[in-house]
Amino acid sequence: MKKTVPFLALASSILLTACNTSSTPKDTPRRGKKTMYADLSFEPLMATSSYTFTGIYPDSELDFVYTSETDAMNAMAQGKTRTIFVSRDFTAKEKKNLRASNITVQSEIFAHDAVTFIVNLGNNDTLLTQKQLKEILTGKNATWPVSKKPLEVVFDRVQSSNFNFMLHWLDGKQFGKDVHATKSTEELIQYVQDHPFTLGVIGYNLISDFDDPAVQNRLKQFRIVGIQDLEGDYWRPNKASITEEKYPFYRPIWYINSGAPDGLNTGFVHFLSGRQGQLLLEKCELGPGRGTPREINFVTE
Repeated sequence: MKKTVPFLALASSILLTACNTSSTPKDTPRRGKKTMYADLSFEPLMATSSYTFTGIYPDSELDFVYTSETDAMNAMAQGKTRTIFVSRDFTAKEKKNLRASNITVQSEIFAHDAVTFIVNLGNNDTLLTQKQLKEILTGKNATWPVSKKPLEVVFDRVQSSNFNFMLHWLDGKQFGKDVHATKSTEELIQYVQDHPFTLGVIGYNLISDFDDPAVQNRLKQFRIVGIQDLEGDYWRPNKASITEEKYPFYRPIWYINSGAPDGLNTGFVHFLSGRQGQLLLEKCELGPGRGTPREINFVTE
């Protein structure tokens, strides 16, 4: 009997080792739990995409943090997440700094949406030229062109994708004193409702899926501004004007991923750029991801 105990212990050890060796990997392209960051204006698309993905692959779980674009990019640089969804890629210098921290990223445009301008339902100033918009944003002439009423501009959040995109569009100029930001999209929409002469700036994805009851309700709360292109035609954002690059402020949605090639992060972003993900874009009335980044056409004065 004295020799039996060591034998049983050895047998148990071998059995446990065998079980551990053959256990299912915790992180695969279709299995695991990950936290990803996205700019707040992309929340509808990411919520729909993650819901669909985890429905197809029930062993996967995706948690999203919706924040400003700058915060999302900082989160990746700080190692808080391996996947983010923003409106621009890291610059060459930023990627060099990431590599110095042993972070190598893969970036791809998988969708297009647009920066969208909204006004109060009672405001009849619903057309702007790019020159007028630039003068409004810089404070050179912060009045409505028709009513001549003074106006203020409100973004969804400081350093959001909308905020950053329009600041870049100003080509080195700064926002004027009448440009402000709220902390969320819903707060911004409420502000536009309460202040008749406010110009609000949101992402088109928030109003693109017309089958969504939340979108239907949201569209009853404001009017969308038409923006003049360089040929003199006015456009409002929709799938056609974004896909055909008619609306002046269409922009890409990037995924930036540093996850393992055989991990869940990579599995999800490949899903987005693949056939199923691109079909979701059609449902959400967004532009497809195929194509290359464009240069922004600046209005010269």
